[in-house]
Amino acid sequence: MKAFAGWLPHKQTATILPTLLALALTITMGSLAIARFDAAHDEALRNAFAYETSEITLKIEERLKAYRQILRGSRALFTASQEVTRREWQHYVDALRLQADYPGIQGVGFAVPVPAAKLALHEQQIRTEGFPDYQVTPAGPRAEYTAIVFLEPFDWRNQRAFGYDMYSEPVRREAMERARRLGTPALSGKVRLVQETRTDLQAGVLLYLPVFRHDAPLLTPAQRERAFLGWVYSPFRMRDLITGILGESAPGSRLRIYDAHDQSPASLLFDSHPERRESGALTDRRVVELENRVWTLVFDSSPIFPLDEKTRQMERAAIVLIGALFVLLTAFFFSARQRARELDRISTSLRTSEARYSTLVNLSQDGIAALDTDLRFTFLNPRLIGLLGYAPDALLGQRFDSLWPSGDSTRSRSLAERLQRGEAATSEQELRRADGRILTAIVTDAPHIDAIGGLQGVILTITDISERKASEQRIHYLATHDPLTGLANRAMFMDQMNTSLLIAKRHKTRFALLFLDLDHFKEINDSLGHAAGDALLIESASRMRHGLRASDLLARQGGDEFMALLHDIHSMHEALGVAEKIRRALNETFIIDAHECLVSASIGIALYPDHGKDLESLTRSADAAMYRAKMNGRNGASAAPDAPPEPVEP
Repeated sequence: MKAFAGWLPHKQTATILPTLLALALTITMGSLAIARFDAAHDEALRNAFAYETSEITLKIEERLKAYRQILRGSRALFTASQEVTRREWQHYVDALRLQADYPGIQGVGFAVPVPAAKLALHEQQIRTEGFPDYQVTPAGPRAEYTAIVFLEPFDWRNQRAFGYDMYSEPVRREAMERARRLGTPALSGKVRLVQETRTDLQAGVLLYLPVFRHDAPLLTPAQRERAFLGWVYSPFRMRDLITGILGESAPGSRLRIYDAHDQSPASLLFDSHPERRESGALTDRRVVELENRVWTLVFDSSPIFPLDEKTRQMERAAIVLIGALFVLLTAFFFSARQRARELDRISTSLRTSEARYSTLVNLSQDGIAALDTDLRFTFLNPRLIGLLGYAPDALLGQRFDSLWPSGDSTRSRSLAERLQRGEAATSEQELRRADGRILTAIVTDAPHIDAIGGLQGVILTITDISERKASEQRIHYLATHDPLTGLANRAMFMDQMNTSLLIAKRHKTRFALLFLDLDHFKEINDSLGHAAGDALLIESASRMRHGLRASDLLARQGGDEFMALLHDIHSMHEALGVAEKIRRALNETFIIDAHECLVSASIGIALYPDHGKDLESLTRSADAAMYRAKMNGRNGASAAPDAPPEPVEP
């Protein structure tokens, strides 16, 4: 440089050297500025991409929750009505305004199980309702059928599914069995809906919710199986569903949704930009659990960002063309300030969103908590603190399994291993409150897994169902027991007798039915009053119950009439022995309000299958035998005469 300066005239040296120095400084500072601008662009794009994917994931989860509530409301219609007619179902679905308020849902339907022996009767019944061509499809012999009997709106597309046996297709059958077995909503895997035609083909899924008799116990799979009535369900065409969820503002990024964890073309449910072949600069993968089924959401940013690329070229051109250090510094300053404002705007939006979600968590009616990788509490919202009754910070740092009523290392280890695998779950659990009482709750745990599959933390949602469980148990007790004596009522007795009849037919065993009527009860009730009569009924029920085995069932039919079901009885002699034991117990003196009272019982006995092979004939035989005992002087037992032999067909 000095040699070059000595070769040039002094005036040129004074001009060229500063110019060369300015050029070198411009190149150096320009290179640094370009690198910084590129990093800022990339960071802004990553933040915008992450925000977009989070919003889309949340919208999908919230919309599926809304569809689940639609099915719960549909199931409630069966609970509130003795029999739901086709017109009631149509009016109910019309009132939901599905296309206006829930775009993307194909309809709301109801499917029923149809035993193979009753298939023809079922088809004939639907035909008499105004559908002369109705039949269950696909045709062919099967061990078990189902049929779609309601599906609204009943447009041309949904009419294609009328009478379809969803149970005949394995993917639908798996979801239907899961819903019936667990009593919870179940989302199916990928299917082709019956509603599809040859044009505008779309992948489909179905959401099922089981319907049970409202007065039946549902605590075990066997109880749910006996009380099962059918499925309310909704079919979804995936492109219509996602378009309805996202609205007109479809994402610029590519969204692909796969069934389960498999990302093969066979599992693809939806692709927002199927025409794209090249990948974008940014990708994201999210696994969400929707109604006991996993969806994998794969996001791929647009391969080209025209506006961003144009901004980059302008900034580089400005840096190159300015040519003077002070102009370049000025341009760099103002450009950097503008970029800072943009980044601050994005950061402010993210902080606002975080504050909004924080408010929703704190005001939620469900308990919400965060756990670290060791399953220790790092956050509890006010609702959960109130449910558990601890001081606000008492549970921070404590393990979640410390709330379980009894320590179970195997269960704790199983929970930790499942969460490490990234598997979410929902279950009913008992948690110990601060005062020692037990809280019954629905607990949902959702693990947060990083990009390499490591557990980062867990989000818990805890819903208190203690009052609901107590109410359900109380309602069930009142529905099945006599409020005065605590015995089974007639409805429960007949249901148990029907079960005993089926067991006896299958295993070729016998049982006895006793009808008991208290003698002289009316005289005591009229002379001493109804309170004394009630006390007499309570004591009589206690004596009769002590005279029976633990496997036998005693019920009050009404007034002073009782019924007893004696299982595994081999002969009338055994049944008469039990009746004699009851008769002697009732003959002992009752002390009611300081009065000595004497009652006896007239007892009629019918044996299965000797005196009848169905409920009606058995009860009729036992009732007639009881009246025969009264005619014979009361205070005794009478056996029903044997039923005449059934005619043999030639």
